[in-house]
Amino acid sequence: MQKPNVLLLGASEILESALRAALKESWKLIALDVAAARVAEEYQRQKASAAIVVLDPTLTGMVVSISGTAHETDPFASVANIAAAGGPVIVVSTSKDPELILRAMRAGAREFVLDTDHEDLRHALRVRASTQHVSDETAQSSVVTVFGAKGGVGSTTIAANLAGALQASGQRVCLVDHNLHLGDVLSYMDVPGTYSITDLCANMARLDEDLLRSSMIHHDSGVDVLAQSGKMEEAEQITAADVAALLSFLRRHYDRVVIDGVRAFDDISLAALDASQRVLMVLTQDVPAVRNGLRCLEMFKRLNYDEGKVRLVLNRHQKGSRITMDVVRDTLHMSVAHTITNDFASVIDAINRGLLLKDAAPRARLTHDIQGLLPLLAGAGEAPARRSFFGGLFGGKKAANGTA
Repeated sequence: MQKPNVLLLGASEILESALRAALKESWKLIALDVAAARVAEEYQRQKASAAIVVLDPTLTGMVVSISGTAHETDPFASVANIAAAGGPVIVVSTSKDPELILRAMRAGAREFVLDTDHEDLRHALRVRASTQHVSDETAQSSVVTVFGAKGGVGSTTIAANLAGALQASGQRVCLVDHNLHLGDVLSYMDVPGTYSITDLCANMARLDEDLLRSSMIHHDSGVDVLAQSGKMEEAEQITAADVAALLSFLRRHYDRVVIDGVRAFDDISLAALDASQRVLMVLTQDVPAVRNGLRCLEMFKRLNYDEGKVRLVLNRHQKGSRITMDVVRDTLHMSVAHTITNDFASVIDAINRGLLLKDAAPRARLTHDIQGLLPLLAGAGEAPARRSFFGGLFGGKKAANGTA
């Protein structure tokens, strides 16, 4: 199997040699010594899968060429030009200086690693490969994340019932509980926890349709459910690369993958958000939810998600609230795409009975409002999600939490 090409810009001979040795098993490194204006052209000509740009914090407006001599060019312009051409850029530097990180992020970098941390670099390249690859089989499928702007806004209710509505519309649906420690999906769907996400990730090498089918929890509605069950301690074994690979696999076997439980911006949450073609951000008419909603939207913008990827859903909508839809729109600088009526009695009755709203309260306005979410997903399977930055920036499981 041919190794994917990875471009290298701005590395000294010593660093180039070290990186070649570190990446030789899985990637073909192509070192370039070209001006920033030509890097996008070279990226496309070489059919590269990613680019590594080396930043020297001691130089301003300069980059050290592969021959060891310095010439005038802007490494941040190289990052921006490759990113504009659709290429994932991994920035390598001797220091995680905050100002350097911020400039790289603004230029369009997706990952930032130290030049000596080769395992981090290999991990970043694996994640990029997993999230970039979208086969013909998955072109019309999609991942939809229901993202709560804060806890308690009803995102799990929406995710579970959205999955049921999609299944009832004739699509094959998988509901994934991404809250690996204290997820509620199993309780909402009233199904037992058997095979867990950890189990599935551990068997990715031999995972096929038969194993997938036998591993899923099957709900009476037809929705397949995947959660962590009670094995909370095993959740620490799951990495961002595992999440990216799992979601890519699920897209090949389901029309829609609905994710609940994404609450922050740690590395595995970013893997889910990056893999999503649509993010439904749920908020309610209260100051903390709207405030966190603004912070989350700012983070999505910094992550350079495509316009239209994130849609606002106002849950428990009350016309008499002092925080009107106009206030929400003016505060968040984004219109509410859909409202869901406030009907706590129907929700709690359905949860306690272990039923979806379409079965517990088929004529309720709330049920029709959930059904009304489906048009928001139109076109969500036509293009892959775009880029992340913070997964590689912070590494490990340190959170860049915009929802606290």
